[in-house]
Amino acid sequence: MESVIRTVAPAGDVQLQSGSCRFTYRRLRPGALQVTITGHDVGQFGTSTLDEIRLELLRHRPLELFIDAREALGPAVSVSSEWTNFFSLNREQLRRVHVLVGSKVVELTIAIAQQLSRTGRLIQIYSDPAIFATVLSDRGWPGSGQ
Repeated sequence: MESVIRTVAPAGDVQLQSGSCRFTYRRLRPGALQVTITGHDVGQFGTSTLDEIRLELLRHRPLELFIDAREALGPAVSVSSEWTNFFSLNREQLRRVHVLVGSKVVELTIAIAQQLSRTGRLIQIYSDPAIFATVLSDRGWPGSGQ
């Protein structure tokens, strides 16, 4: 198993890197977290990717998540199952989950997680980056990096 490198930028952004896969976490404001995923998550992170979100849930609830998965490759089935379980267990603590996808494979994976987690309309999937950016700016977060 590859090692996971966790770095914290001076501005507070957290990055997890393992091999060619990277997760970046940016607090947009209390109660809003942006997660950017790049590469192929095959389980090399263990629980650390979701642990970063759990830490934010301890600080601020309910939490609104903005996940930019445009550069993500389809995750391993085990990883998808972990995310599905996370959404199911934490649905009461999540205000909304916005996911920007860049491929049909990732879109289908998120749609399956949405159904299996039984979270109703908690998860919103976007394929258009402009619409995703508008959702961020409509909430008063113009510096979100989109």
